Amino acid sequence: MKRTIIIFSVLAFLLSGCSTYYNPVTGKQEKTVYTEQDEIDLGIALDNKICREFKIVENPEDVFNGFSQICARIARNNDRKNLKFTFRVIESKEVNAFSVPGGFVYVYTGLLKQIDSADEIACVIGHEIGHICNRDGIHRLEKQLLYSIPSGILLGSGRQKALQQVADTVFTLSMLSYSRSQEIQADTLGMKYAFQSGYNPRGMISFFKKMEQLEKNQPSIPLTFLKDHPETKERIKNAQQVIEKLESEKR
Repeated sequence: MKRTIIIFSVLAFLLSGCSTYYNPVTGKQEKTVYTEQDEIDLGIALDNKICREFKIVENPEDVFNGFSQICARIARNNDRKNLKFTFRVIESKEVNAFSVPGGFVYVYTGLLKQIDSADEIACVIGHEIGHICNRDGIHRLEKQLLYSIPSGILLGSGRQKALQQVADTVFTLSMLSYSRSQEIQADTLGMKYAFQSGYNPRGMISFFKKMEQLEKNQPSIPLTFLKDHPETKERIKNAQQVIEKLESEKR
């Protein structure tokens, strides 16, 4: 009986908190528990936690010259131009990058040190912004909602505390892993945003090929960026198709 009461209480919370959000990527209205402001507040809470847990590089230009300019250009050329984006570099040997809801993107020094092309970085940054634009993190979070927020917080402690609890929970969920289709779509959006910003989308292909060689020749390097993602060959094939479309539209 108690379990039933909790379930109905949680459902009542979800229904009362639902709003409508226009997804600029799909062009459709979506029902959502998290408003855009909730998303931003969640991102801020996560960013605060990430900055406490990781060593943040104060001057990214020391790691890759031009990093800030590349990020700024991609931030101006995507499907959520009204969103304020924040870019940080994390000191770590891992070859990785990730993003969290609300406009926050993180790139590891281990990844930047493997790249010598602005086009490649633009595509990687575009990929992470693609996740944010399509609200992939929010969609996954909504699926996890019943399990990620204790009923006590939902029922009595207020929305801000609930968002902080979500931030603490998300931080333990492998930084929001995504489905195969979400990753492929983020690749597609990443190349589109890079292209719109004046970069060569073929940087995505050269990046993937570089990662393939790195995985083959230096298996000891923690190549987290490709972990649990679609097969690299599949992503390269998709990239080639996207590039052909972008180039044909330009003619």
